[in-house]
Amino acid sequence: MRSRHVMLKVVVVALAAALLAVAGVGRAQEVDVRSIIINPNQPFSASLWTDKTNYNPGDKLRAYFRVSRDSYVYLFDIDTTGKVSLIYPNIYSTNNFRRANTSYVLPDNSRYNLTVGGPPGVEQLVLIATPKKIENVDWVRRSLEQGTFGPQLNVSISAENFLFQIRSVTVTPNFGSDWASAYTTFTVGGGAAPPPITPPVQPPVVRYGTVNITSQPSGATVFIDGVQRGTTPLTVTGVAMGTHDVTVVKEGYYTYSTQVTVTHTGTHQLHAVLSKVPGGIGQFQEIMVSSRTMTITWPNTGPFVENFSYAGYSGNVVIDAKPLLGMLTEVTASMSSGGVGPVQFARIAPSGPDAPWPGRTYEKTQYPFRVRLVVEDFTTTTGAIFGLQYLDSIRIRLDVWFVGY
Repeated sequence: MRSRHVMLKVVVVALAAALLAVAGVGRAQEVDVRSIIINPNQPFSASLWTDKTNYNPGDKLRAYFRVSRDSYVYLFDIDTTGKVSLIYPNIYSTNNFRRANTSYVLPDNSRYNLTVGGPPGVEQLVLIATPKKIENVDWVRRSLEQGTFGPQLNVSISAENFLFQIRSVTVTPNFGSDWASAYTTFTVGGGAAPPPITPPVQPPVVRYGTVNITSQPSGATVFIDGVQRGTTPLTVTGVAMGTHDVTVVKEGYYTYSTQVTVTHTGTHQLHAVLSKVPGGIGQFQEIMVSSRTMTITWPNTGPFVENFSYAGYSGNVVIDAKPLLGMLTEVTASMSSGGVGPVQFARIAPSGPDAPWPGRTYEKTQYPFRVRLVVEDFTTTTGAIFGLQYLDSIRIRLDVWFVGY
């Protein structure tokens, strides 16, 4: 199910995590939502229904509910692919306290509406009513603080695991048996339909080559696409086909920057002739114009802008983190200088090829400045509901030099 802010006329996808059993599980093995989520001894009752039992993608939906006791109501949507969203309360309707024995309808104001998505199948709504607000559930609070329509819990967690989280983390410890629930279903596009059979997608063939880098003088530090790879003479294998930024740095010499295009699986040669800084080592160096250490963690996620200038020239580096429910999915750094940019030169992710390690270095030269970003320390965490890894905090050092033209 998706929601749309009427004034902006932009569809906002309802956020979610899977409650249904995955496709292909036999009916005898399907998880019965009622047997897990419905309180068998609930002290008050709740009911939930929709204005129709069948919708086509794009149709507007109206959901109705009623509780027999004053309570706080939380409504989850489980779409046809098994994604679960908390769609009420949301940023357009934050007050979810409802009086007893009164029928309510969603949407409850003109700022948003509920639009059925797809693909065809069976969609469910699940309601939980509690006597007090759920105050200590971070994904509810953070969703409203960050201005997202509703918190996305997960798109692949199993029904049993998600409902265990709802029951053990949200409902049972706070309210015991003093809560109520209800659920309803409707079909999208005429009923449940098997997923279409599509031919397997062949993964793209990625080819690699080798780059052999020498310099005059030797012993210079080499960065490829902002990542430090070693000192000259240097042979780097496993370089993907395409164009790559190469930076060669040696103390007492101007920074050498170029690009190398890997066109075949053989070896590509690159020779960097470094120009000596006038005066030599100890008398004149590349001029450091900025140095800063910063720790990025929720809620201080940026963007952080470091402006710098020297000899009438100016530029900046923007470091930005993408938060998700109080955790970081990635940190990026971009540079602008000489009227060009911003150009991204670093991406730090919790895992995979962009994962950090202490001392991992990224460098970018965009004349007349050179910037270097070094990972000093970091911590990761695993989302309690997501089961995925995220950056919890990261400390980085940013150095900027004026290198001239």
